[in-house]
Amino acid sequence: MRRILAFSVVALASVLAQPPALAAEGPVSELQAQPLDPQRVSKYTESRGATAATAQKSAQQSSQGSNKTHSVRAAAKTAALKSVRPAPMMSAKASDFWFFDAGSTLLGDRDGDGFHHEFRVRFDADVISGSALVYARLYLRRAGERDWLLYHETDDFQIFEDDGDDDFFVITALNDGWPTGDYDVLIDLYESGFAGIVATIGPFDSDALALLPLEETGLDLPIELPGYQLRDVDTTLIIDDDADGHYSKFRIEFDPDADFDGTFVYAEVWVRAQGGEWIQEHVSDDFLVDASGDADVYSLTADWIGGYPTGFYDVQIDLRDAATGALVASAGSERPELSRIPLEDQGRDTRVNPPPSNGGGGSVSSREHGGGAIGGWLAMALLILLVWGRLRPPTT
Repeated sequence: MRRILAFSVVALASVLAQPPALAAEGPVSELQAQPLDPQRVSKYTESRGATAATAQKSAQQSSQGSNKTHSVRAAAKTAALKSVRPAPMMSAKASDFWFFDAGSTLLGDRDGDGFHHEFRVRFDADVISGSALVYARLYLRRAGERDWLLYHETDDFQIFEDDGDDDFFVITALNDGWPTGDYDVLIDLYESGFAGIVATIGPFDSDALALLPLEETGLDLPIELPGYQLRDVDTTLIIDDDADGHYSKFRIEFDPDADFDGTFVYAEVWVRAQGGEWIQEHVSDDFLVDASGDADVYSLTADWIGGYPTGFYDVQIDLRDAATGALVASAGSERPELSRIPLEDQGRDTRVNPPPSNGGGGSVSSREHGGGAIGGWLAMALLILLVWGRLRPPTT
């Protein structure tokens, strides 16, 4: 029996650039993060060493305020709208289809940090009898978030009963819009020409679809000069004037170390609003890195004054050799300290803003009010009068 193999390298620049989803495709507002204002204003204060008293320097920068540029992400990269998985609608024929199993293979990891920009998913779908023409929609969801995001829809392919030779393969390269983290995969199977899902498999059904360490290609940059590390990254949230859980002032500290003393580096700091784009926020002056100890601890305190919408932000730190600009170390949203930080600017930190979804669930409280309630009381009163009238002894 002919075995069908399908290999698809997904260029997410085109997959993600979909038209706005229709209402039937689920809510998309949570993915439409407001863009950062090009004229945003922020103040960054650098300090180095074990205490803030050593070599402290202040700098106020606009979005154009750096004379050093990033060789790969110098231009902001727009994360296009991704379709959210709609509420599952099962087909009447769902009992005729099932997934026998599914697997995954991690592929490209250019910087050797354990997070991959390329991966393969394999699955074996079966039908109760004969053959069927089907297609699949594949979704990713970052650990800790709620919505499944469509990353690929296959062409039609054929399956044959419980044949073990009709496995289907999809190879995916995450080009943009996927911060470093652990991701789950979910696959919905459809019968071509018919509405409704006929089978679903996800992380609760197969460990191979759970917690895949992934990141976009632009973050999977090869380290050009080995021998450096970023240790002890810490984020401190400082000012939240309206007590809504989102902060306008924060500090990031990290300890860079090298296998040798006496080298100079500089740090590039990027931020990304959830569902938004990577923006280069700050480029430090050159500073000395020691082989060990905390004398070279780098601290960056940020005051976001205006142009930063309330949201959850990822931070990426790239450490570069001062002489050549070569990338020597990086840290990003694979570390909880740099992932989904609740932030907003000072203008928004003066009033309570309903925070956007951070991927978790929610609760609601509903109450109905209308004419039906009055009608209910009236009916009850009439019923009481009727019963009383029947029980009352007749008068002579």
